Amino acid sequence: MLGEFDFHLLQVQYIKAAMDQLPTFAPLGMTPAQMQAEYDAAVTLRTSFQGKIAARNLARGEMYEKMADGHQTAIGVYGVMKTRYRKDPGALEAILKLPTQDRTVEDTTIRMEAMSALWGQLPLDPNVTPPAQLIPWPGLTKAVFDAKLSTLKAAQGLFVAADEDYEMEQGDLHAKDAHLADLAVAALAEGRAQFVTGTPQREVIDSIPTTPASQAPNKAVITVATSPGAGQAHLEFNALHGTSFDVLHKGPGETEFTTVANDIIETVYNASGLAPGNHEYKVIGQNSRGNGPESEISIIAVA
Repeated sequence: MLGEFDFHLLQVQYIKAAMDQLPTFAPLGMTPAQMQAEYDAAVTLRTSFQGKIAARNLARGEMYEKMADGHQTAIGVYGVMKTRYRKDPGALEAILKLPTQDRTVEDTTIRMEAMSALWGQLPLDPNVTPPAQLIPWPGLTKAVFDAKLSTLKAAQGLFVAADEDYEMEQGDLHAKDAHLADLAVAALAEGRAQFVTGTPQREVIDSIPTTPASQAPNKAVITVATSPGAGQAHLEFNALHGTSFDVLHKGPGETEFTTVANDIIETVYNASGLAPGNHEYKVIGQNSRGNGPESEISIIAVA
């Protein structure tokens, strides 16, 4: 889903760049600012959707963790019940009728509910003095068991809520994806109609990608890395199959690279106001299939 969405997002990014270069290119009567707003809204929705995915996965993990704990506890309690009431035919018959096959959260919940209901009605444990309500092992009272059941139900409820949020956001993402796809088709059609084949303007329009990438980008290559003036750096780069790029920088005295240009479609990067010293750069190519390998590090001596 996100692969297709990212491709249409990339198309809008290229269309906006074409509008910046060609002042008379106004697909659907839109301004560059309006096209940028379309892009920004789509990015915001994508980020929100990723958040819903993360929340759903976390809730699912918590739910299955509680299920595993409840399942294992129920197995132990069942075994102890059969041992403690082995000489009480009536109690033993009821114990043997408890559900013991639980492969889903719902199954485990039903199993624990049935066990809790029976536990409260069993005769006092005859193996302890004085006889008292069954405590299978130290620390596991019926109240503790019921708390585990309640925790499982709560975790299930949180997962259901997170799953519903995810499904709703996915629907919004599908709608936005269809909108972006239609926008790209219309913009390309208008650009081809407006500018004649062979003209510089048509070359700009034809640079807008029309099909998703078939593979991730190759390793990025920095072809030019110079300092054209004091405090300045200039990079030129590319990557086969790359449609956008991240540029990372590490300045004098720094220990980690930081991203200084994110998801840009230009293959040129310029920086100014840099401190004197050696500045290291590397580039990562991207497309709708993902990221390619990082380039080799280029070092620019800045005066």
